[in-house]
Amino acid sequence: MRWEILSPEIPENLETLASLLLKNRGITDIEKFFHPPSPVDLAVAEVGIDRNALNTAASRVATAIEEKQKIVVFGDYDADGICATTVLWEALAARGAESIPFLPSRQEHGYGLSVKALEDLCQTEQPDLIITVDNGIVAHKAASFAKDLGIDLIITDHHMPEAGVDNLPAALAIVRTTKLCGTTVAWFLAREISPKSASQQLDLCGIATIADQVKLTEHNRSFASHGLDALRQTKRPGIVALIQASSIEQANITSGSIGFQLAPHINAAGRVGDGYTALRLLCTTNKKAANALAYELSLINTERKDLTHNSVSDAKLQVGDQENSKLLIVASRTYHEGVIGLVAGRLAEQYRKPAIAIAIGETEAKGSARSIRGINIVDIIREVRKDLLSVGGHPLAAGFSLLSSKLELVVSSLQTVAQEKIDENLLLETKRVECVLSHGLVTIQTAEALEQFEPFGMGNPRPRFLLRGIKIIDIQSVGKSGKHCKLLIQLSTEKRLPVLWWNCGEIDQNELAATTELAVKLEINNWQGKRSLQGVV
Repeated sequence: MRWEILSPEIPENLETLASLLLKNRGITDIEKFFHPPSPVDLAVAEVGIDRNALNTAASRVATAIEEKQKIVVFGDYDADGICATTVLWEALAARGAESIPFLPSRQEHGYGLSVKALEDLCQTEQPDLIITVDNGIVAHKAASFAKDLGIDLIITDHHMPEAGVDNLPAALAIVRTTKLCGTTVAWFLAREISPKSASQQLDLCGIATIADQVKLTEHNRSFASHGLDALRQTKRPGIVALIQASSIEQANITSGSIGFQLAPHINAAGRVGDGYTALRLLCTTNKKAANALAYELSLINTERKDLTHNSVSDAKLQVGDQENSKLLIVASRTYHEGVIGLVAGRLAEQYRKPAIAIAIGETEAKGSARSIRGINIVDIIREVRKDLLSVGGHPLAAGFSLLSSKLELVVSSLQTVAQEKIDENLLLETKRVECVLSHGLVTIQTAEALEQFEPFGMGNPRPRFLLRGIKIIDIQSVGKSGKHCKLLIQLSTEKRLPVLWWNCGEIDQNELAATTELAVKLEINNWQGKRSLQGVV
């Protein structure tokens, strides 16, 4: 294991530790970091949204409301897209607009605004105005189709255009920035429509900002921080029910609560069920309905876990033949397309390589990719766009579709591109740590001090420290199929630290027992009213 130690300094106390962490993150405005301003006070120029485009969009919405025109909020089926749909639909409802939400089907329509989705939508509705949230920036054909139908289109999105900033769909207005998540882009339009609703929707903004893994610095930190505050106090029936169903103490919600519990439940609906289940949960004002929907989401999430486990097991068998490949690609007719992103993510995490998982259908195949730091996976996929039906995403995550008959060609082409473009040095197994931590600072007081850096996420990860001179005195396999480990390590201070290591089941326990250094995060374990210190690898 290679360590990338961000700071050579070994802090002597909590004060020097905090200074080191701020320096590692490039934080110069300490007051703003620990006390971020409310998003309600943010100006659109600060987040990179064009004021003229926002004004055009808001004006068209005002006309639609005044003239009782039908407005459709066209969303997406992931947590960001569902929260964004809720935010904009609630703002429209607050103004008395005649509006409905629409979520595309992952299986029938695929991601984002499409001609097929518009055709299906227009069979039951006659919209005068469609507003996309968290999608639309690459929907050129669908935008032209809407124009031919005489439907005005407003796009709100945070994704990158497919081929440069000038290559944008034909829409009445495009409200966009890559600095935020889809929900908070939509929130700026919602704030124009119904200013009074803005502060009441920060709970949704917080969930989406953390769930979509945008960089949690500057404005996103404002949305995440104030969003967590709002979640700890929210009375929104759906979120309260989901918090209870997830066995979370509402007053103690953290970014981890969202990333590992709330968001996966919301995402599960769009992955293996019906995204409308999660949308209804967030929108309902009825507590009884909220409890029923939260329970339904819990069942769907359990199904999602089982599908993911089975698919990952199969994928690892396929990976065995790709030892020399810079890009891992697995494909199967048994994969559920709703979990292939999770499969790719597990492979990328375990093997330290970008990975693609493909669900093969009768005529079309859907692919989902996840990458590692330094490797832009969407650029690699776009190198073979001529053989694809669609492609979109971010440097670290992307999706695409293709004809099943072209699968072998596309896989071969992707491997060729990856071999040419990926620097082998980026694939070396390296773990980034803040610094070497003295054993004297391995205390619950240190863990409590670290909580001040919440919310954690991209750009502000939960601090990981290198502990040297340790001895592992006990190893236990825990969890389903023993895929996790619980360690007990002896420190030089004669104290012992329990450590959880998720997904370590394939690690050689004899080799692990001989190690004398370990990279861990220090966390507080709240169990049955007792607080104790634990490490997490």
